[in-house]
Amino acid sequence: METTMRKTVLAALIAEMLLPLGAFAQTAQTADEAIDPSAKIVVSGVRASLASSLATKRLQEGVVDAVSAEDAGKFPDTNIAESLQRVTGVQIQRNNGEGRYISVRGLGPEFNNVLVNGRTMTSDTGGRDFSFDLLSSDLISKAIVYKTSMPFLPEGGIGSTVDIQTARPLSGKPGHTGVINVFDSYDSNSKKNTPNVSGMYSFANPDKTFGVTGSLSYTDRASKQNKAINDAWNLRDVYMIDGDLNSKGLTMANVTSKKLLMPQSFGYQQENETRKRLVSNLTVQYNPSADWKLTADALYSRLNQRNDVIAISDWNNPVQLGVKTDANNQVVSFFRPGANFFANNPALVGDGTGVLTDANSNDMIVKGGDRLSITKAFGLNSKWNVSPEWKLEGDISNSRTTTKTPDQWIVAGMVPNNGDTLTYGAMPSLVFGDSITDPSAVRAHAVSNKDVRFADELSEARMSASWSHEMGAFKGIDTGVSYSQRKVGRNQWESDSWNAFSGYHVSLPSSLFTVKSLDNAFAGAPANYLSFNPYDYMAYLNQPSTLALSNDPALYLDKTKFPNGPMSIDYTKPNFWSVKEKVSSFFADSKWEGDRWSGNFGVRVVHVNSTSTGISRELLSATKSPNDTTYILNYGPAVETSVDNSYNSFLPSGNLKFDLTDDMILRLAASKTQTRPTLNQMGVDNWYGGRFGDVQTGGGNPYLKPMESKNLDLSYEWYLSKTNFLGAALFYKDVSNFLEKRLVDIQIPQYSEVVHDTRIRNGQKGKIKGVELAGQYAFDNGIAWLKGFGVAANYTFVDATASRDDAAALDCGYPGLSKQSWNGSVFYENDTFSARVSYNWRNKFAVDCGGGSTQPRTRAAYGQYDMSLRYNITPKIALYLDGINLGNERMHEYANNESQFLTLEDVGRRVNAGLRFAF
Repeated sequence: METTMRKTVLAALIAEMLLPLGAFAQTAQTADEAIDPSAKIVVSGVRASLASSLATKRLQEGVVDAVSAEDAGKFPDTNIAESLQRVTGVQIQRNNGEGRYISVRGLGPEFNNVLVNGRTMTSDTGGRDFSFDLLSSDLISKAIVYKTSMPFLPEGGIGSTVDIQTARPLSGKPGHTGVINVFDSYDSNSKKNTPNVSGMYSFANPDKTFGVTGSLSYTDRASKQNKAINDAWNLRDVYMIDGDLNSKGLTMANVTSKKLLMPQSFGYQQENETRKRLVSNLTVQYNPSADWKLTADALYSRLNQRNDVIAISDWNNPVQLGVKTDANNQVVSFFRPGANFFANNPALVGDGTGVLTDANSNDMIVKGGDRLSITKAFGLNSKWNVSPEWKLEGDISNSRTTTKTPDQWIVAGMVPNNGDTLTYGAMPSLVFGDSITDPSAVRAHAVSNKDVRFADELSEARMSASWSHEMGAFKGIDTGVSYSQRKVGRNQWESDSWNAFSGYHVSLPSSLFTVKSLDNAFAGAPANYLSFNPYDYMAYLNQPSTLALSNDPALYLDKTKFPNGPMSIDYTKPNFWSVKEKVSSFFADSKWEGDRWSGNFGVRVVHVNSTSTGISRELLSATKSPNDTTYILNYGPAVETSVDNSYNSFLPSGNLKFDLTDDMILRLAASKTQTRPTLNQMGVDNWYGGRFGDVQTGGGNPYLKPMESKNLDLSYEWYLSKTNFLGAALFYKDVSNFLEKRLVDIQIPQYSEVVHDTRIRNGQKGKIKGVELAGQYAFDNGIAWLKGFGVAANYTFVDATASRDDAAALDCGYPGLSKQSWNGSVFYENDTFSARVSYNWRNKFAVDCGGGSTQPRTRAAYGQYDMSLRYNITPKIALYLDGINLGNERMHEYANNESQFLTLEDVGRRVNAGLRFAF
């Protein structure tokens, strides 16, 4: 691509002065070239992507950023989210090292509206947060991030609206074009190579009245994730035995109780995962006339994620030995007494209400989290230029996502003779008193076996009209109506097996267990562990001879209640909820333009009606297990519940753009936006869990209202050339009815103690304000030895205050909000070779403010290096090498402070090496 550079001598001289200072201000010309307008440079590769993104940004009325493909099927990263993280103010959350969700300006995934070709896509989460790992980047031509509101955009994005655009055949040159991409992916933890292939074909006839584009992508990844885990920190009554592991003859006089911050558990987890993704896309365009264009789209995505997860864990009961605390009443170390200690101190055995009647255990846990997600989407769009002044557009679409997830939590364990020693801090230490690889010592414990399935279907229809007219500063009006109907449902079936063998009182055959090595990812972790097949384990427990040893043999051997045994999923007892949402909207947007200014002022009016329906079994009673610290739950028959909810919204917005000079733009924007609660938050379902002293419940909330925000934006942009740019932005959000997961202590008649209820709730309010700085510079002229090099960087600072009912969570901030984040890239490019090194960093943020625990969950600051190399063998054939997480950075989570350890996650490095062939 060739671009003619036109610059003033003054701008060129300013740029020349800034260059020696290493500033990010950019110009692609010397003063001589500014005087000589015939001077030209070739823009391709990385520069082509930067130039296209900058052109998109400049033409918009509001504050917008974009990421563009360098060429057909050549998005800057193999994952769309990982490209978006290089946009100012965009941060991502990863799943096993791969970008899955985005946050914008500190607001998490559920507060960002994601569209594909202007249409809302269904999700595999049951919510509105879009999983970017469902799509392949090969089929994407551009991703546009709208940071300020426009009336034509669907409501829902307080943080942003992101429009992912696929390739269009009539947007390119006539004729046949295509690309084939083959690469190998290597994961440093799993030490496995996996094949990947993608292809794209496009055709447009010479008159560009008919075109078709098709793409197909298959990606395969085998990864391994290692974790050190503590499930939670809870403020609870802790019974402290004054002594050590060798003490004898202790009595209840040696036991004191105190309310302390107690870690719930500690252990290690290893997850082997395979992820196979098939994505195809087809677009057909037909122009019946010069003024009428029809576009039809179809998309198919299938993600099959298989997880093999084993965890070794010490669960911390409320009675411990030799407990030490810090000045903040936080437990820092203790001994977990074993069977020998209790045998030597029989007077300590109590009734289970405060002091345990059994020793601690070392657990082996199999977790099932497979994910099979299938998405199908179809759309038809018609654009008709009725006259020079009138334009009409109609669009209809449908998308459907189904997800199947076996959900298992299966525990076997050992009751050690000797006690364990635990020390908590920035990285906890666990010393086992007994071997954890003796198969003959394993006993049965709890089994949770579920089949969970989500279905999300959305149908949309919209029609808009645009009237252009010259009437002084008034230039016309855009208006439109839309209607959508969405239904999200979850079906869950499960076994009634959780408490059948809880308590570690039934021995298991050694043949069920295999000794396997554990990656040496963390200092102090054991070298080996015991692995077991969950289905073989459940089949053994399901035998009549084993059920005779269960906690309630008469119950679990009853064929009328358990015809296939308690370990089998009972498909006759569904737990079902669904939410149907109908949304009607109207927008009107006026367009204005004067001497060196332009703008739009409009409003979007929305009516929402939702119906939440559910079928679940009512909890009748909860009694304490005779062999463990869990509750035995007694359920009644299935009950159907239905709740209606509706509301109206009036969402005005305005954007003003001032051309300060030919190269400088000032933008002002004001708007009111909203984010509706995700549909999976509005179910009528309830769940019950936890143990003595830590009973937990949760579920949906069908009465939720949308979160609202009043927004102000100010943006300054300096376009030094078609690839070089400097910019700064200020933003302010006054939010109300904030939606977040909150823990509230309640009393329910089934339990005799306080219950910690966790679910999404409205009510919080606060303010979010921040600043963004961005720049990119291509050193194509001026300093000879820097020719071919370029830099791009951005920085975001966000300050937020929240007003909450819960005093303990006042300082938590907003979930997903990092106070600071920045991105930096250095690249080099010539006709045959290009290289880019990027670093992305964000500081700590709250994952939640107490969801499932009495303490917040905080994710520590994280930074990651990525790299890409390209070598053009010919203009059509290129070799490339990509490296992700080159520094092998680890994700760390804690509660209020780093001494309250929660998680350390190691996902390793990833390397892709491939060949790209264009024709």
